[in-house]
Amino acid sequence: MAWGNGCLGLMALAGAMLVAGCTQTTQVDESVTTASLNQTRKAVAVMRVGAASPYCINVAVLLGVRDGEGFRRHQGITVMNVRSLTEPAVAEVELDPGEYHVLAYRCQTSKGVKTVHDGADMPGVYRTSLASFVLQSGEIVNVGYLHVEAWRDGRNTFGRPTRVEIEVTDWPLNELDRFKARRPHIYAQMKTRLMAVTPAGQAPPTGQDCARLKALKVEGKVQGLPRECAGPAAKKGAAAAAVAKQGGN
Repeated sequence: MAWGNGCLGLMALAGAMLVAGCTQTTQVDESVTTASLNQTRKAVAVMRVGAASPYCINVAVLLGVRDGEGFRRHQGITVMNVRSLTEPAVAEVELDPGEYHVLAYRCQTSKGVKTVHDGADMPGVYRTSLASFVLQSGEIVNVGYLHVEAWRDGRNTFGRPTRVEIEVTDWPLNELDRFKARRPHIYAQMKTRLMAVTPAGQAPPTGQDCARLKALKVEGKVQGLPRECAGPAAKKGAAAAAVAKQGGN
């Protein structure tokens, strides 16, 4: 399934190398400032993208936005030569303020392209989000280091499903130093606010979802509430219970 136009669309050709015109990591103009972004009502997201395999040469991430019950593709970002010892494996993208979701991840090897995504039955629409972040106008935000692991998991009557694990962390110190040396102007204005990993590949409930779930619980139509919908006291109690359980082991 193609992700969209341009370089990312070309990556959908299994076994094909990227053409010369596409061999660039996604970057913004280094002269951009938070003041100029405020004037144009834009923002910049900076993402360190990891290699899901030692064989990954180039990697790509598809960003999307909410669309009803699913998510619609919006823009792709790429990191070329992801395992370089000299160039930071970091993509920069200018976006409108708002909420964005990581919908797909691609690893290109010398033998082809591997993709992790959960496509829906409509072109360009996806069922699930892997992680999400929010941008405000005038910001340059480091949304973190995206780690993706995927492998075939077990065997059942219907085949071998792919198991995916997503983690978002701060960048390693050497990566911060490398980015500072290569992109000093962007680094100086950048602040860090890590993406939120979506539990079990599903979108976190919105405030509207939580209000409806609480009403349904009162009606006896659902039994429990997602952790994101629990009040502060409930979350604190759950955390305390977890600590107590660990102490008892």
